[in-house]
Amino acid sequence: MTVTFYVARHGETIFNVMNRVQGWCDTPLTEAGERAAADLGRRLANRDFVSGYSSDAGRARATLEIAWIARLEARGEPVPLELPLHADPRLREWCYGQLEGEDRALMQDALAECFGEVLPRSQHNQRLPLIADYFAAIDTTGRAEDFAAIEARLRSFLDDVGAKTEAEGGGNVLVVTHAFTVRTLVYLFDRARVNEPEKIGNASFTELVWDNGNVTVGRIGVPPYRR
Repeated sequence: MTVTFYVARHGETIFNVMNRVQGWCDTPLTEAGERAAADLGRRLANRDFVSGYSSDAGRARATLEIAWIARLEARGEPVPLELPLHADPRLREWCYGQLEGEDRALMQDALAECFGEVLPRSQHNQRLPLIADYFAAIDTTGRAEDFAAIEARLRSFLDDVGAKTEAEGGGNVLVVTHAFTVRTLVYLFDRARVNEPEKIGNASFTELVWDNGNVTVGRIGVPPYRR
């Protein structure tokens, strides 16, 4: 039995609006972010889900819960007191060390130093391992992970949850994580499509099909319904 992961980015947050770096640091969803999370749930109302997972960041957990409840309500189903939702730190965003919470212009400066020139987003997407390793190398906090560590935790999550869900009969799993995490998953499993699209939008979802340990990528960056 196959398992399809619907991997969504969280809704818009305060730091998104302020254009600040947000990796392991966290800020709440904006009202627009909450609406987009609900729209994501309604977008997926025609699908059955056996479970939901998010990173342990508050913005991801809130997006998952809002989307899950909105999906049930759109289907006319009661909302149980306990939802089959889980927080997993393996789904965290990249950590950006001392850049966390800073203006994104500082991250752009760091990327220009990494490559020796200013490159477009499309080139950044194609060089994720180099970027992650550079951030880890310049990190003064000791928290930033290199690409191998990021890849290991994401593969571990997919293998564990994929095998568990497959053993229980397969089905769909809703996952809420972060932009660079989604981009990393596409890079790992369908590198030729890493720029499809160039930017992973808030509350968009990407499909990953897990079949006995083999992962294929379906649609990427599908937006929620817009009002």
